[in-house]
Amino acid sequence: MPIEADPSHSQFAVAMLADAVFLVSFWKPVFFVLPLAAWGWFVSKVMDKHAARFHLPRKPWNLIHLFVALIALFAGFFMPVPGIGGFFAGFAAMVVILAADIAIFASLHNKDERVPEGHKLRLDFSSMADAREAKRSAKEAGTVQLKIVTKDGKTAEIPEKETPEYEVRALAEDAMIKAVDARARLYEIAPAGEGVYAVSATIDGVRQIMEKIPAPNAVKIITFWKSSAGLDVQDMRRKQIAEITASKGDIWHHQVRLETIGGQAGPKLTLTFNPAKAVQRSYSDIGFLDSQESSLDAVRSELGGLILVAAPPGNGLTTLMYGLIGKHDPYTSIVQTIEYDVQAPIEGVMQNKFDPTGSAEYATTVRSILRRDPNVVGVTDFRDAETAKEVVRADLKRTKVYLAVKTDGAIRAIQTLVKYQGSPGDCANVLSAAVAQKLARRLCTNCRVQYAPDPALLKKLGLPADKVKALYKKGGQVLIKNKPEVCPMCSGGGYFGQIAFLEVFPIGDAERAMITAQNWNGLLGEFRKRGLPTLQQMGLRRVVEGHTSLEEFSRVTAVAKPAAGKPPAKPADE
Repeated sequence: MPIEADPSHSQFAVAMLADAVFLVSFWKPVFFVLPLAAWGWFVSKVMDKHAARFHLPRKPWNLIHLFVALIALFAGFFMPVPGIGGFFAGFAAMVVILAADIAIFASLHNKDERVPEGHKLRLDFSSMADAREAKRSAKEAGTVQLKIVTKDGKTAEIPEKETPEYEVRALAEDAMIKAVDARARLYEIAPAGEGVYAVSATIDGVRQIMEKIPAPNAVKIITFWKSSAGLDVQDMRRKQIAEITASKGDIWHHQVRLETIGGQAGPKLTLTFNPAKAVQRSYSDIGFLDSQESSLDAVRSELGGLILVAAPPGNGLTTLMYGLIGKHDPYTSIVQTIEYDVQAPIEGVMQNKFDPTGSAEYATTVRSILRRDPNVVGVTDFRDAETAKEVVRADLKRTKVYLAVKTDGAIRAIQTLVKYQGSPGDCANVLSAAVAQKLARRLCTNCRVQYAPDPALLKKLGLPADKVKALYKKGGQVLIKNKPEVCPMCSGGGYFGQIAFLEVFPIGDAERAMITAQNWNGLLGEFRKRGLPTLQQMGLRRVVEGHTSLEEFSRVTAVAKPAAGKPPAKPADE
């Protein structure tokens, strides 16, 4: 029997459907979709691609992103606030959660050593205006890409397109961009023969020739950089120094120290990128072993004494000196330095810049500072016998002096001091310790290659073959979608950054007796009795740990040494 529908039921259903249409305003879901869509695009197109390119943990991060999206949606839809205020509160909460996800990823991503400087994620949206302005200027003038600003804030003007000045600037910028992209610390244009200049870059402590250019072009480029820095372009002989900033849109921004000097073969230009940042390393980041730190702590706690700080040129001597000096508390002690060139500020430390054009000699200035009765003094330049004599004859029972020596190893630093000062006994009496450093290139962790070392080679190096099962060597390539490609982290070089080999030798009574007798083999024997690692032993340790390669260890430690018992014939820094 057919059942007739109750008209009242139909009307009720229609009413319910009609009411349901207006439960949520049509514009409210759109508000929620827009930030979620933007966030999803950024995660998939930027963040996930960066994670894949630099071998960051993609799957864990993607799970985190999905979890964050769920939290954001929950916060948006279930905000316990009634009315339109609750809607906007939920919307704001969702936006904040999604933005926090992006910010946290970018922060951790940028701190990862596998990510090169030019590939870090930039979330400074204020720089986008500068980038657009740079692009607009570049479009108007051609291919000029950099914004160059002098120390006093003047921006170098872009020449008219298709003029000789524009062509020179384009060449100069191109060379700098190549150096920055290669992670160079120093960029140099110098004479390399008759009518030829070499353009070189120092990358991870190793100088590499990038190209050679005709001398006339090189001189024009040098003149351009001098003009951009506000230097005297007519003076091609005198040493001139200036500072500029160079930026490529929002991709990178660098402080640049510019130095030019003339010579018989022609002018030379050196650009140092971020010079202050290069020497500002905290004490804990230098790389001392725990036992070495304990030895230094003991020496530092003693009142007075002389500590030699040694490294060959280009091996981070200034960085090591600044780290050791910065370990002292300048608010409870009077800490000063005397420097030819202040590389970077040290918080709380009075840094005295020596003026070579003044009337006082360097040794006289050192003596003047030591007579002010400071607690700690850093003498960052040791160039003559008078400086050595002034330091040794000072009241080192109350003042602790760090003396920088550009030489190879702690023992050779002691030999150099004795040679200059002339009295082995006086030197021995004031010495508290000798610290030395060499820098080696660090293997790129993104592409290094593991291998089984030859047992015979391990035996020759004094390494236990039964314990050292694997070592690493440089790679240069990574597999991306099963295809070998140049490693984006090290640009195919196989190395990324530097690591220190360090030796710390505290001086006791037995060592002082050996120094007084100039028995250098005996001095080394005393250090070995105490189990103090040498530069070579520290280097092998870093090789076994996988931080560097045997090839790099050999390059760094294969330095000609003076015969036992003989000081160097010439000062190590000459």
